[in-house]
Amino acid sequence: MTYLFQTAPRAAPLLAGALLAAACLPPLAAQEAGYGGPSVLSRPGPASNAIHAPVVFRPFLSVAGIYDSGLTGTSVDSNGKLISSSSEGVEGQFGVYGFHATRHTTVGLNYHGDVRHYTQNSYYDGSDHTLDLAVNHELSRHVSLSLVQTAGTFSRTFGMFTGAGLYNPNFLPVPNNELFDNRTFYLMTAADLTWQKTARLSFNFGGSGALVRRRSTALFGVTVSTARADMAYRLTRHTTVGVDYSFVDMQFTKAFGSTNMHGVAANWAWRISRDWELAGRAGAYRMESLMLRTVALDPAVAAILGQSQGVQIGYNIDYAPIVGARLSRKFRRAELSFSYDRGVTPGNGVYLTSRSENAGASYSYTGLRRWSLTAGTQYSSMDSFTQENIGTYNGYSAGCGATRSLMRNDLYVTARFDVRRYTAGYAGFNRNFYRFSLTFSYSPGDMPLAFW
Repeated sequence: MTYLFQTAPRAAPLLAGALLAAACLPPLAAQEAGYGGPSVLSRPGPASNAIHAPVVFRPFLSVAGIYDSGLTGTSVDSNGKLISSSSEGVEGQFGVYGFHATRHTTVGLNYHGDVRHYTQNSYYDGSDHTLDLAVNHELSRHVSLSLVQTAGTFSRTFGMFTGAGLYNPNFLPVPNNELFDNRTFYLMTAADLTWQKTARLSFNFGGSGALVRRRSTALFGVTVSTARADMAYRLTRHTTVGVDYSFVDMQFTKAFGSTNMHGVAANWAWRISRDWELAGRAGAYRMESLMLRTVALDPAVAAILGQSQGVQIGYNIDYAPIVGARLSRKFRRAELSFSYDRGVTPGNGVYLTSRSENAGASYSYTGLRRWSLTAGTQYSSMDSFTQENIGTYNGYSAGCGATRSLMRNDLYVTARFDVRRYTAGYAGFNRNFYRFSLTFSYSPGDMPLAFW
């Protein structure tokens, strides 16, 4: 499956996302010398299956001075133009993250909450929360069960952080690319059973359910149900191939419309060297969609009704490619990754079932004694299958930041700058968002804290 809902980063904790990734690893018995081979893109676990030292659950508390531009609600002024404003403010952040491992079970947790106040426009004051929980349990020597639960609510999507390496965000439709600062709720559950039949051959069977609801009556919600299965075979210690099938059903709220689709794709993963991994996925979706369609009325009927157009139920069959690629490099104290995906998304509350394209790059470095650095950029686009004359969505985001520990790895200061720009519709509507933040954080623990 190729859902693309990645987010621009904010000053929220990440203890080297791969540390948390152990919550979704395959059974240790199936791995050879601590390395289970390169992972294929059809499985919902994190990108890396390297094993790191255990990390206990770790709380954090932060206070930040912020400046946000592009604050945009679902309301217009007297001229029919969307209202947008900018303001400085203060934001408090809090949460807990980490994982706990026993012989057969690993539990990963990431909770992040914040409360913010804008001095120039209190209308956009609010509180956002995200919760991610992942559990991996070895049922037997060759069978493991993985469960993922994620939930959240937010009114300011720009800079929202989720996942923390607990799961592959492409497999759970966390709302992103939102057009408005509107209260949104989401709840998602996924389960996967992995059977390691032999040292080389494995099968995965899984499913997930997701709800996304938006408070504004002008924006659509969606319910997504998914079933999937795949087979992966390790040709060599450093090369894995596979094939996967998925079925997805999307039901939209506040509008008549639904989509179901079947997808088949081939997978290939290659560990180029000790540090470089490359993975690819290619296939296609077949989609069936129901929607309302505007049609011209017969002149005789139009003369009676006094209108020239009517609405009827439309039915479409469409095909869309599945394309995915990921290139990553792990250094001793740094990580570099590039990704590209093309597939189908349930949209952002304005756009419904849409073609999606996403490309991104990120880099993080923790090699300095008291400093950690991070930078990333991402491009996203959507083009609706079912809505007429709506145009395309194109979004661009980038961010960079630096964190310095102040004393005993308990106190930190982080400076960040993030920017997002999007265009939507045939009229070329566009918005620019900027965020400057200076954050002071407290997080007790024995290891340095790394921030997005």
